[in-house]
Amino acid sequence: MGRKTAIEAGAQGATVILAARRVDACEDAAQVIRDAGGTADALSMDGTDRGSLEQAFKTIDDKFGRLDCAFNNLGSAFGDSPLHETPVDRWTDTLAVNLTAVFSLMQFEVPLMKKAGGGSIVNNSSTGGIRGVKNMADYAAAKWGLVGLTKSAALDYGDDNIRVNVIAPGIINTEKSEKIQAAMPELFEQLRDQIPGKRFGEMQDVANVVTWLLSDDARYVSGAVLPVDAGKTAG
Repeated sequence: MGRKTAIEAGAQGATVILAARRVDACEDAAQVIRDAGGTADALSMDGTDRGSLEQAFKTIDDKFGRLDCAFNNLGSAFGDSPLHETPVDRWTDTLAVNLTAVFSLMQFEVPLMKKAGGGSIVNNSSTGGIRGVKNMADYAAAKWGLVGLTKSAALDYGDDNIRVNVIAPGIINTEKSEKIQAAMPELFEQLRDQIPGKRFGEMQDVANVVTWLLSDDARYVSGAVLPVDAGKTAG
């Protein structure tokens, strides 16, 4: 989702900075943007490491002197079990990656946006952030927390012309989800049948929504939770 969104943003004329632990993957996507005539760079960054974030955002500030938009696209599930059998270390790891890392990212993003006179942030939660998830209380808690973080930040920084929104994707055909689908085809067939339209989302579906929220076309949208799930959580 991050790769597709970055490429879409580059196609729309944004100067794109891709950052992740896998800097080779970021560089590959940056090259796609450059080959299409856009401007892009790649940085190594670990959302759970404050030192890594400090260095990455210093590089951005030194090179560009501003930050206008940010898509905080990170997170993972580390297992499934009933709440009472969930290891405490898994709970800690799940919140660290899915919630605390986004909190930390925003602490570095906001000052640069304030200096630029405003900006737009989109966080990536999940439909697990707007409903419960059986045997994944840790994941749901983190993703619900991300919704609260987003809404609170929208209130904190509205006077600074900074908009903060959060998306809640359903099942999207990513590399990881396609591997899981291949391992459990019957389950995913049942899940597909529960979706209006009877299909899973594509990464481009997410990219289209995120780039819209980041753009001035959504200038009056802040504090919103936008499901990207073809209506699955509508009822």
